[in-house]
Amino acid sequence: MTINKPLLGICIPTFNRASCLKQCLDSIVVQFQNDGVRERVEIIISDNASTDETESVVREFVLTNPNIHYYRNEENLGVDRNILLSVSKTQAGFVWLLGDDDALFPDALNYILKELEQGEFKYCVVNCWGYNNSLEAPALNHPNLDLKSDQYFKNPREYLKTAKVGKNLVGLFCGLSVQIFQRSLWQAMPDKEKYQGTNAVHLFVLLTAMKEQNFALLAKVLVKVRADNIRWDVFPGFETVNKRTAATYSILNWILDFYNLPYSKFGLKLVYFKDIVESYIKIFIRKNILRSQGSRDWLKKILGQF
Repeated sequence: MTINKPLLGICIPTFNRASCLKQCLDSIVVQFQNDGVRERVEIIISDNASTDETESVVREFVLTNPNIHYYRNEENLGVDRNILLSVSKTQAGFVWLLGDDDALFPDALNYILKELEQGEFKYCVVNCWGYNNSLEAPALNHPNLDLKSDQYFKNPREYLKTAKVGKNLVGLFCGLSVQIFQRSLWQAMPDKEKYQGTNAVHLFVLLTAMKEQNFALLAKVLVKVRADNIRWDVFPGFETVNKRTAATYSILNWILDFYNLPYSKFGLKLVYFKDIVESYIKIFIRKNILRSQGSRDWLKKILGQF
């Protein structure tokens, strides 16, 4: 069966995460038992020249799911170019960017398709929950967004005016697996390539292309996110805590300036240095006190993060 212009394209940029990707795809295809879901969804997998079993894992899914499309790059193009490439491959009306190491909750697709049909937003951030590395149990005691109901805004700036300024604001828009948006607006934005090398191309493109579009935060938890599973070695320039923190606050400054939001540069610098100190404290505790994943998960539930 050939799917013609599906409503939703799930775009998964991937690199050397065959076992995680299998869990991700399993969580999706089980929802294809619903014909209404399967007929309106396609999956785009953009493989950044993986050297593990990624291709053979995906081929098994492609054999039984004609709405899954696999593309393998001849060489590793980097994170940003692979994200741009994955979105360009789908013809769906909306795109859901999904990390290769994350998974969907049951009925997530049926739920989001109904939301998209309502037409109340062009861009939304969906709720997620931090799970352990096996995706079997929550590593945090609450979802990422503490919302009792969905929130709708005239545009992202209307939300940003109410949001607390800090690194979590960058995390909200940089989290790959929670971004859903109208593809035509993304594609229409010129010079997307200038943000290659930021390791956050989707954040810059979305906040630019969607600046005047209806925006929403969806309260229902749709994504399981693996806690502490970011491979910083694949992000050039993000190898150390200092570099990651500096990049985060550079992006935060860009958001505040681009949306013309008032803020104290001095106050932001104080928060920046506070975050660096806290990061080193957490690293020390992980390496010297809480060496096992189980003990770290226990602390996360107490603190709500870590």
